[in-house]
Formats: sequence, structure tokens, C-alpha cells
Amino acid sequence: MAFLLGGGLLVGRIVEEPVQVTETLNFDYTKPSPVASVPVPRLVRPNQKMQLEVSLTLPESDYNRRLGVFQVKAEFLSADGKVMSTSSQPCMLKFKSVHMHFIDTFLRSVSLLSGYSSESQVIRLKMKGITEGLEPTTGVRIILEQRAEFGPGAGIPEIYAAAIKLEAELPLFKRLLWNWRWTLFVWSGMGFFVFELLFALVCCKPCIFPRSGHNVAAP
Repeated sequence: MAFLLGGGLLVGRIVEEPVQVTETLNFDYTKPSPVASVPVPRLVRPNQKMQLEVSLTLPESDYNRRLGVFQVKAEFLSADGKVMSTSSQPCMLKFKSVHMHFIDTFLRSVSLLSGYSSESQVIRLKMKGITEGLEPTTGVRIILEQRAEFGPGAGIPEIYAAAIKLEAELPLFKRLLWNWRWTLFVWSGMGFFVFELLFALVCCKPCIFPRSGHNVAAP
């Protein structure tokens, strides 16, 4: 009861969960720079910050390793398709030497042959500092921009799957409560438990510790 009332209800009342939307991206590779657009609802009030996370699953192919750095650009669109704000960030596969790649493949050979894992990496790009304007954001467009030294249609990474997560940024105090929600749940539950235990010892002491009566014989 202590953890149900103290932990569950108290934490549920004071801790606010950040609003977020997750969507799958399907890039159009018929364009020189592949583009994927997804509609999103309005998550926050005007002048409130948001955070965008782009998740890319890339195969560890020779092409991607030779490609190196490529650019991911995010555009936030209004209802009429106007670009209200943009954010761009470079990314690349995590470097592995030839020897480390061979050792890693050898150690994971059983899971690779059985299909439980694959030779791929998941890259997560976090774009912060995005502020919602007076005009609501109704869509997000992700563009894989080609490298400058490549010609049209080249310098684009191979991708297995992609997704985005748009999340509203909470104020500092609410963000601290959300990050420490499990610690708050445990300590508030323990506090209510100690209070209930003291209350039971004070108010129900005769029932918990009954006195044993002794008959004293008269001289």
C-alpha cells in the first residue's frame, strides 16, 4: 500500500511525461538527395523547445565504410509546406579496423548465421534547440545530403531502416523529476512505509504487543 499510494499516486501526480511522436521514414531514392516526409501533430505550445532524434540503421558494407561522413538535414514544415526552421548534422559509421572487424564477426558468427543479429550499426542523431513558432509544425522532412566531392546521385549511404522521434523538452525542474522518477518512486514509497509502520505501532500497540496477565496468589 505504501508503494502504491506513496510511489504510484505521488509520482504520477508530480512527474510529467514528455510528449513524443515516433514515425518511420521511407526515403525516395529517385531524387539526387533522398527525401522522406512525415506529418506530425502539434506537440508543444508556441515558443517551447523540442528535440528531434533521427535513427538510421546502416549496413556495415564496404561502400558505407568508404563513404565516410555524410550529412542529415531536417526541415520543419508548416501547413502550406513552407520551411520554418532547419537543422543539419554530419554522421558516419563507427570506425572499426580490419582486425577488430574480423574479431567481432568471428565472435558473433553463431548469432549472425542464425539470423539473431546482422552486420549493421544504428546511428542516432539528436538535434536540440528547436523552438516551436506561432505557426504550428505539421510535418518534418529529412534529407540525406550528398558529399560535395561526389556527383549528382552519389555520396548517399545505404540504409536498412530509418525513423524519427520528436519530443517536447520539459522545463529544467520537470526534466529533473522525469529523469529521477524511479528514485523518487522508491524513496517516497519507503517514506510512506515508515509512516504507516510508526502509525501502526502507536495506534495498534495493544493488538500487536498484547500484555500477558499473571494471577498473584494472596498470602
